[in-house]
Amino acid sequence: MIGRLGLYQRLPSGVLVPLAFARNTQLVTAGFAIAKTLGMGDMSYKISRIYVEYENVAAPANNVSVPSFDNTAGRTYYANLSSPKDYLRLPLLGAPTLGIATGYESYFTDGVDGNKLTFLTQTAGTVGENGVTFSNALNSKVYGMALAAAPDADDETQDVLVARGYFAVADQQLKPSVGQVVASWELDLTPN
Repeated sequence: MIGRLGLYQRLPSGVLVPLAFARNTQLVTAGFAIAKTLGMGDMSYKISRIYVEYENVAAPANNVSVPSFDNTAGRTYYANLSSPKDYLRLPLLGAPTLGIATGYESYFTDGVDGNKLTFLTQTAGTVGENGVTFSNALNSKVYGMALAAAPDADDETQDVLVARGYFAVADQQLKPSVGQVVASWELDLTPN
């Protein structure tokens, strides 16, 4: 799965202005979520959460060091984040949209079928999963995201991570003083 995560600013008119994009790394555990949903019909393992990772930096211009990881990295990483880093475990804003991955337009009909899913969420709340405040006043800077299946909406320890990605230093975004950060995740379901 080729994926692209994005951050947007929502204007008062409701229009989304793109700010930053990055590529994802598909994680080994994605296979389990796919097997449960596609092969076994267990819809509790469908993608239903986006993790938004942030750090409270000393000054707005400060950058966050992007962690190194490989495709075997699991949920333990997020459980072990500590101040000034944390993550928001956010539900999707509705069902994903279905589109057509670039180069596959001749195989599908726009608005009818396709091979690209786009998931959308928006930051909410003022405290991350590990208790670190998320606020503009503390210079909360979004620098990474993960895509997850959440078989139990109330128990993050059961989440299955599907993909993970980080923004280049120049693309990291502060929580706005007014409003929230809107995040998207596009997955191209194309053959290898």
